[in-house]
Amino acid sequence: MRIAVFIAVIYLIYFFYKSLQKPTEKKISKKTTTTACPPPATLVDYTKGKIKGTERQELHNHIANCKDCQYALQSMFDIPTKEELKKKKAQSKPR
Repeated sequence: MRIAVFIAVIYLIYFFYKSLQKPTEKKISKKTTTTACPPPATLVDYTKGKIKGTERQELHNHIANCKDCQYALQSMFDIPTKEELKKKKAQSKPR
């Protein structure tokens, strides 16, 4: 449990530091959304349900279209991808 918390803190620090840096033109051209990515603390609040109303909907729409935020959430909380879920389901079926 302590290791998971430690890793989550490291990711939060990394993504916070990353958000402070000015993006290069190459990075901007790869973005899938037109809005800036939220800080990691906001992503954590989103997953805990602390963000409500239109702000939550806007954040949800951003995350749905932003590969960087999806990766950040997956990395911070060890959320399996669709492919991993399908593979696990196929392995658990009785033969």
